Amino acid sequence: MDDIVFIGDWIKDRVLGSGSFGTVVLWKHKNTDERLAIKTCKWGDELTAKHKERWSKEVEMLQNCNNPNIVGTRELPAEFEAGLAPANPSRLPILCMEYCSGGDLRQLLNKPDCSAGLQEPQVRQILSDVCNAMQFLHMHKITHRDLKPENIVLHVDNAPPLPTHTPRKVIYKLIDLGYAKEIDSNSVCASFVGTLQYLAPEILYSKTYSNSVDYWSLGLLAFEIICGTRPFLPFMAPVQWMPFVKKKAHDNICVYETFHGDIEYSNEIFPENHISKAFKVLIEKWLRVALEWEPKLRGRDTPSKVTFNIPAGDKGSPSNVIIFNLLQNILSTKVIKVFSVHTLSKHSYEIDDKTTIAELKLWLSRDTAIPVPEQILLSQATYSYINNDDLAAKYWNDSCNTMLYLYNNSQFFKDHLEPVVPKAVQRCLEHPKALYNFKNSQTLYKNALYFVMSQMEIYDSLIQGLFTRGEALKHESKNLMLQHNVVDKKIGKLVAQEEVVSKMTEIGKKHIQNIKDSGVGTNYLGGFEKIFNDTYDLSEKLTKLQTAWNQLSVRLQSAARRSTEGLSADLNNFIAKYNYHTLLTNAMKVYVTYKKSELYNEHKTKEKQCHDIMKVCYECLKLRSKIISELKNQPFLLKLLDLSTEFAKISEIVTNAADNTEKLSKDLLAVTDEMNNCTWSTLSILASDADNLAELPYSVVSFQKRDFKIGETVSNHCINVANKAGNDDQLRSLIEESLKLRQSHMSLSAKLNSQKQLMTKSTFDFSFLNEK
Repeated sequence: MDDIVFIGDWIKDRVLGSGSFGTVVLWKHKNTDERLAIKTCKWGDELTAKHKERWSKEVEMLQNCNNPNIVGTRELPAEFEAGLAPANPSRLPILCMEYCSGGDLRQLLNKPDCSAGLQEPQVRQILSDVCNAMQFLHMHKITHRDLKPENIVLHVDNAPPLPTHTPRKVIYKLIDLGYAKEIDSNSVCASFVGTLQYLAPEILYSKTYSNSVDYWSLGLLAFEIICGTRPFLPFMAPVQWMPFVKKKAHDNICVYETFHGDIEYSNEIFPENHISKAFKVLIEKWLRVALEWEPKLRGRDTPSKVTFNIPAGDKGSPSNVIIFNLLQNILSTKVIKVFSVHTLSKHSYEIDDKTTIAELKLWLSRDTAIPVPEQILLSQATYSYINNDDLAAKYWNDSCNTMLYLYNNSQFFKDHLEPVVPKAVQRCLEHPKALYNFKNSQTLYKNALYFVMSQMEIYDSLIQGLFTRGEALKHESKNLMLQHNVVDKKIGKLVAQEEVVSKMTEIGKKHIQNIKDSGVGTNYLGGFEKIFNDTYDLSEKLTKLQTAWNQLSVRLQSAARRSTEGLSADLNNFIAKYNYHTLLTNAMKVYVTYKKSELYNEHKTKEKQCHDIMKVCYECLKLRSKIISELKNQPFLLKLLDLSTEFAKISEIVTNAADNTEKLSKDLLAVTDEMNNCTWSTLSILASDADNLAELPYSVVSFQKRDFKIGETVSNHCINVANKAGNDDQLRSLIEESLKLRQSHMSLSAKLNSQKQLMTKSTFDFSFLNEK
């Protein structure tokens, strides 16, 4: 195979992997740049019939497995049949597969920055993809039996990345079905296969097992990608650690050695990880199901021991396999992650579509001791202050490690900020001359590198939180300017309206004064006087509002200018002076040097001091302390606090000004309406009669004698009085009685005149006097 470099237009690129039976080689087409991973069996006549059957079965299974998370097969180009004949002495089928350019999961876990596990988005993606693949196999009654990081490859999407520099999408795919076997959930298998460290206990302890062995391997895989190490005594061989694990309780998901070699059982995963606390709690619940010792209970929902088949007469009911559905439910659960700038701590909470920001603030108040009224929540995506009525799910993003930033509006940092130091690192700093054996030194170097990385993550979150606060202030200043402009226009409109009303008032005053000065009767126009006084009061209030508003405009412009003056530049200067990059680089070098020494067994049998990594941890704590001390006195930090307070006050003033403008506008409109009503009512009274004095709204005006006409009632020449004296009822009664008397007098006079006319026209007959 090594001698074959060219086959037609295909060029051998490199060997991707070599197992006990086969070799996988990457071939590249020189014209189309297409890549294929081709697996051939490297043995010939040495193979037994069982081995040949296993090989053929793998090829057949892969060709029949159509799942996005199982490596896909491709049609083998015709030229390879003859071209690879010398490298295929067994004449077994050649397996042609898609090429996954990201390598395998073991290569990813071996990177120094993954020594304490992967980031949560990666963990979620791996578990989702592997769960999908395993569930597909089990639905088709296929047990993989060799699930491990080496058999999971990374398929990197070839599409160009988005303009926002987001990483390319990675799909995790299952490979190597060489040990897979078709068995149903009730059948058993007696063959000894798979990688020993990932084998389920029953494979070593008994001759039979079911597809629940894959649940165990999946649980081990999940724990390792989270913590960077296996959960059960990883420094021991399976025959050594399994007796200890057999004694574990159902809730135990971790068995480890202490510094002094004691065996401890734990219900939690190791604290040195990169996943959120909320997700940690959920995944621990699932690990108890996956890592159940009893194979008949593993992956199932029953709390008591039951068998797969229960006779129909029994009262019990068979348990159900929940391992895949439970994991999918956990992965679909929304966990919102908040970084508290005030306490330099990370917080996470399980939310649903109904969880409000108000509820989230209550949880944060409990965990950070920041009172809810003093909390400020910001989103890096929007740079806007978040309202209590908003839904928390609105700000959830499963690809982000920090979704919201929490601040205290009165103080940036709490007084005492103690770091969270792993126990191994703390012991190293407290006992600098201590000797470490191979197992303890591995733990120390891994935890020390995690400590430096975690402090750098906190520092990056802090800087991003400060930047977000600065951008939010810029955003707030823009919003305040917009609000200011809206209110400013309303005030301008109000001023224009007030000028019109004031002009009307001025003209009205002159006319009324002229009426009074003319000497024609006595005029009492008290209604107008009240309107004129109200208008004057409104004018005074508007003048005060204008004065205060002009002062606020200057204040807002000053604050807006300060919010854009060099905040980013100040932050960048600080980052250039204080950062963890150099320290992290040194920590990586020390860790890599240590890992290389492992390969040469330099200190596996003897104890040694660990001054190099201890020095890195000390420098990390020293840098952390200096950064916090320097930040507290930075001018740009004080500027952020000052601007935050200033904008809060300005926002309150703008809101009050808007309310006052609205109220003055309504009052001015009411005065205008009242003036119009008063004017037109007066004109209406002058143009028509008023039948009843009670209906007259303004003043009674006396006219000279020449203005009266004989035969008309006095009321026709009266003007209603707005402000009547206290004897109105008596006056009304007298006038009404006078009118009645006049009407009676006129009625009697009419009757007398009628009788007079009758007497004049009548002819009297006196003939009755002559009759006898």
